[in-house]
Amino acid sequence: MTFDGLMQTLRDRAGDLSPQLQRAAMLLETHQHDIALLSMRDFARRCDLPPATFSRLARALGFDDFAALRDICVNHLRQQADGFTGRANALQGDDAAGASEAERIGMAIGAHVQSAFSPANLAALETVASALCKARRVFLLGARSCLALTHAFGYAAQLFDDKVTLCAGSGNTLADPLRFCGEGDIVVAVTFDPYTREVVEAMQYAHARGARLVYVTDSAIAPGAELAWQHLVAPVAIPSFFHSLAAPMALLDALLMTWFRHAGPTALAHLADSDAQLKQQAAYVRSARRSEAAVAVPPTQR
Repeated sequence: MTFDGLMQTLRDRAGDLSPQLQRAAMLLETHQHDIALLSMRDFARRCDLPPATFSRLARALGFDDFAALRDICVNHLRQQADGFTGRANALQGDDAAGASEAERIGMAIGAHVQSAFSPANLAALETVASALCKARRVFLLGARSCLALTHAFGYAAQLFDDKVTLCAGSGNTLADPLRFCGEGDIVVAVTFDPYTREVVEAMQYAHARGARLVYVTDSAIAPGAELAWQHLVAPVAIPSFFHSLAAPMALLDALLMTWFRHAGPTALAHLADSDAQLKQQAAYVRSARRSEAAVAVPPTQR
């Protein structure tokens, strides 16, 4: 079995697994390099799960034991040994003791961004961008740290398309804009492990109303993934207590430009209108000169 085949098997069989095995499957997908570099016991300890859980998962996926599953991850890692990925893996392995925290994080993020632009994601970008052009309305769904992603994406998208609605969730109103969504609409939802409950519940609501879901997440078997029409999967785990949003942000940047390209002359005209308004309002400062509105220092403080 190839590595791609292993990932597809995970996604196909996720619904039949117990909750604990589903958790192990998500960790396997999102920490595939660790599986290749660590023993089963060390990997289980890092994931705070019993080693037997991964043995059961391997058998549930059709392998004789976990070692057979691990061999697939090892071979996949060897094929990716060049560039950022290889360097990041080295820093996560035996050479990690000599690397600073900043270096390990930098290499991990570089590898994440590189791996995010997989053939599957590149194909999905084109499909989603084309659908966004034709959609009646586009809703952006993110909360907690992911609100920064949907806000940045929505701010730029609204420069050339007026059908974009950001679900910001102020005052516990995250799903409120979705009360009007339905067939012909697209909801772009963003969340990562640990997955935000409000986002997943809002996805369920939008799906029930007939909207198509584009899921930006770190695992194709994440909660709510079964509802999604398209997935954009990007790794976020780094050697830190918190995740990095660099790779999904890069994917959303690429989706934005692909959408703009598909939209054609109309989008360019709308962008020109937005640019003219921002210039009229003097929204941005391009000069390094001190502003005339700067507050003068009181004589007593000179």
